[in-house]
Amino acid sequence: MTPLADWLAQQTEDEDLAGVVAAMAAAGVEIAGILRQAPIAGQTGLAGHVNVQGEAQKALDVISNDIVLNHLRANPAVSILISEELDEAVHMSSQGRYIVATDPLDGSSNLDVNVTVGTIFSVLPAEGGLLQEGAAQVAAGYVAYGPATSLAVRIGGSTAMFTLDAAGQWILVVAAAVVPAASGEYAINTARERFWDEATRNYVAENVAGETGPAGKRYNMRWVGSMVADIHRILIRGGIFLYPLDSEISAKGGRLRLLYEANPMAWLIEGAGGGATTGRQRILEIVPKDIHQRVPVILGSADEVKRMEDWYSRG
Repeated sequence: MTPLADWLAQQTEDEDLAGVVAAMAAAGVEIAGILRQAPIAGQTGLAGHVNVQGEAQKALDVISNDIVLNHLRANPAVSILISEELDEAVHMSSQGRYIVATDPLDGSSNLDVNVTVGTIFSVLPAEGGLLQEGAAQVAAGYVAYGPATSLAVRIGGSTAMFTLDAAGQWILVVAAAVVPAASGEYAINTARERFWDEATRNYVAENVAGETGPAGKRYNMRWVGSMVADIHRILIRGGIFLYPLDSEISAKGGRLRLLYEANPMAWLIEGAGGGATTGRQRILEIVPKDIHQRVPVILGSADEVKRMEDWYSRG
């Protein structure tokens, strides 16, 4: 069995980078413990605040953000933290070599019904500044708090997956995740169908037609409402996740945030052989304009992503 610390030593000789990833993994261990006891401790429900996204914060959103802050403040390699829960970037060590962008608790609307939620993070070189394209990432990952607590992480090479053991240690379970190129599953919020663009509508219609339609095979629709949960499933067995630009959110540029949702997930999916696009552009090539910028997100099995890009190319 390979613990996370040993895997990090094998992946990089940069002790600062390894330390930043280890700090986020340690924050995940602490958040996992909090989530297990939250209903008993009365930590569920709203916090009474609204974040920069205009979203009502859950108590556990605030608690998770504080946990991440504390772990990263203790690491002198971290220069700046960008968080979904904070309006502005937090400047930490003036000597820090890395920027961390994070969604401390993705999918928190699912907390009250005990559905998998997660922590997403991206690591960028500080010398590049706050607004770097996703291809500049040096590491990214997420923690999925489900029946087992899982960590997916990539440092330049393949995307690896770990499970938290009973002793609180991350153990490698998949050295190099592979997203199957073809799949029969897709994840999209069908309640938004009335807002979809033509490319999305046509792609989904082909899937619904199944083996009788142009796709020539049967599809199943999966939608958790927690990005981490949906991407975790795709990393393990393939599929495609879609949150495209639609008529209701077009003025905002999309629904999901580029720096701490789209970029790290795209980095992980590409590291496992999948694709990640807005429909018209590779996600990792977008140059951000704002730390909370939103973008369309389509990622997963390469063949399915290509089908979506083909539909967009016709419009």
